[in-house]
Amino acid sequence: MSKDENSFQCLHANLLCLTAPTRLSTKVADSWRGGSLRSQRSACRVAEMGERKVRAYSSYSRDALTPPACGEGVAWLGRAPWAKASPAYRLLRFSMRSVGWVFGLRVRAYGLDRLEHSGPRILVGAPHRRYYEAFALGIAAPAQPRIWWLGLGPFIVGRGRVRAGILRRLGGLLPVWRGSSGIETHLAAANAVFAAGAHYGVMPEGGTSGPTDRFAEFRPGAAVIGIRTGVPVVPIVFRFHNRRIGLPRIEVIGLPDVSVLESGATPPAPGSREELTLAAAWSDALADRMERVWREGLHEGIRSAA
Repeated sequence: MSKDENSFQCLHANLLCLTAPTRLSTKVADSWRGGSLRSQRSACRVAEMGERKVRAYSSYSRDALTPPACGEGVAWLGRAPWAKASPAYRLLRFSMRSVGWVFGLRVRAYGLDRLEHSGPRILVGAPHRRYYEAFALGIAAPAQPRIWWLGLGPFIVGRGRVRAGILRRLGGLLPVWRGSSGIETHLAAANAVFAAGAHYGVMPEGGTSGPTDRFAEFRPGAAVIGIRTGVPVVPIVFRFHNRRIGLPRIEVIGLPDVSVLESGATPPAPGSREELTLAAAWSDALADRMERVWREGLHEGIRSAA
């Protein structure tokens, strides 16, 4: 067994508590009572991360809130999403990787090969501070099944017909217009992606304006989709290493699958207060776990979590 595989198995055991986020406070207290100085400091960081979460936003003009007449999400696409990587998409990936290499971009992937045969997954990516984390994952992950991202229409599509036509042909994007879409639009998009055998990608921070020294608050939408569909979540951590010359070096870390509900648990009623409370608490716990790996790296993050 390789070092990375062993590390992923260790982290999987530590991430099991995500299915019961209320246990986090107990875990922190236990670390204080019987742990070493290092584990006590780690417990402090966990507590601080939970207390310091802020909400990130994206700024855009008010007239950009109105979706086009064709609709949003799958309606905007005009057909069902697909999982197969077309020749045009493969050419785009090759071009992006080649051009990025020329300008110094280096993308290193951990734990993403399994996505080729894992079946549909909800990919939760963070932190989201730039506009090319999704491109980095597109380069690092297998070409197929395709990853479909739910993104802000004003930024992705704008009002240009040419851009919209190209994006519809390439696929991988389902734009929504904030202020008009709700969880049902997101759920319909996710179900269409899962039915095609593809992956559904979400940046739960919701914008690029979050703080540079910590994660922003996670919106609970991905957790709600996980509750209602039963599809496992793959946390994706982006670690950027800036350099003096050229583009940054990027680590794209795919952590072990986690589920919002424990096996055999009865899901709360859709739209109920219990569902929203569970989704919010679980999202907070996931953000804390992902932030630890982002701060300390894959192996150090696993060690401190243990």
